[in-house]
Amino acid sequence: MSQLLLTKLVIVAGLFWCLSRVRRAWRGPRSCPTVPLLQGLPHFRWEAELYPLMFVLLTVIGASPRPGWAVLGWVLTVAISCLYDYSRLLPWFYQYSFMFGAMVLCSEEEALNICRLINVSIYFWSGLLKANRYFMESAFLALVTPLLKNLSPGWRPFFKYSAVIVPFWEAGLGLGLLFPETRWLSILAAVVMHGFILLNFSSLGRGTHRTIWPWNITMMTTTIVLFSHAGGPLDILVGQGSPFHWLALGLFAVLPVLGLWNRIDCIFSHAYMTGRHILGYLHIHQRFYQKLPAEIQAECTDLGRTQAKRYLLDLGSWYVKQLGMNPPQNEKMLVRVARDFRRYGAGFDDLSLTVTLMPGLFSAHPPQKVYSWVALFGAEKAADGGVRNRARKLKASDLRRS
Repeated sequence: MSQLLLTKLVIVAGLFWCLSRVRRAWRGPRSCPTVPLLQGLPHFRWEAELYPLMFVLLTVIGASPRPGWAVLGWVLTVAISCLYDYSRLLPWFYQYSFMFGAMVLCSEEEALNICRLINVSIYFWSGLLKANRYFMESAFLALVTPLLKNLSPGWRPFFKYSAVIVPFWEAGLGLGLLFPETRWLSILAAVVMHGFILLNFSSLGRGTHRTIWPWNITMMTTTIVLFSHAGGPLDILVGQGSPFHWLALGLFAVLPVLGLWNRIDCIFSHAYMTGRHILGYLHIHQRFYQKLPAEIQAECTDLGRTQAKRYLLDLGSWYVKQLGMNPPQNEKMLVRVARDFRRYGAGFDDLSLTVTLMPGLFSAHPPQKVYSWVALFGAEKAADGGVRNRARKLKASDLRRS
């Protein structure tokens, strides 16, 4: 069996597994709102049918030696799905759809090198973008805290200092995959890293994010298959110089540099699970809380004495628990999620949105914005004359009470 065929079959199996874990994002039932990429899109009545169609297309891609039309159908189906709900734009969709395109449009060796380039770029940038103060001091320990509860207290200092090593471990193994002299050491480092991630997101640790397991196993397996026999760094980075190879180099290896300044979504900078997330929190008044469906009420936290008659809805936790994936990693999209709550009969000052933005390189805490009712829904007269229609800055410490 050729390397390219084995890589294709591994990707197809991984996508089958990933898609099976996020069924509710297409088929429901779901209380999390869909967030179209463009406002005013016409109703698409067959949106739910796109989900089984993707399994059919994956089957054809895996079984056919020339799956060109099936790959085209796959890309269009994924594009329409994400167009009608931006939260469906997941990193493995982006990664593996591009790999399928390379398999169809390029020669076998060129396709293999493009797949290698994509994996190298993801490892390198995912590691480098973890090299920020917030990840090292807070985000990493927050990720492994559930796992630490099942280990002896003596492990905590080890994980505390590991937060400094992790970024350079991952970025280094990405670079090491380029060179034949360090390739097998890098493959071993990748297996160790993925093994730890699988442990951390198992029942012993943070048993959330349903696609973490299939995505990591697929990534680890494709790395072993692709780099067991590979050329030198120029073969991987430039290959035969096809337009598709240059496009892959630009999108996966060069474009993520903008992630250092938080100029693009974390999906496109490979910054997933690096602490560079955009998170949203809804502060809900008690009178509006009573109008919400029981499924949403169950996800709300009573703020008690800290904020009388207010409840907190963590949008990230809500989406992960219900759909197995994060909410849209975009500030404007989170504002749309908040505005969707108007359909439950929200009145003036019934809710506000706090958005936690991506941290800077030396930021110990990510910056935050608060969108008041007026900022979300437009100017409305209140008894006190209303409030200014804009988002205000908020210190990170202000949200800790929640």
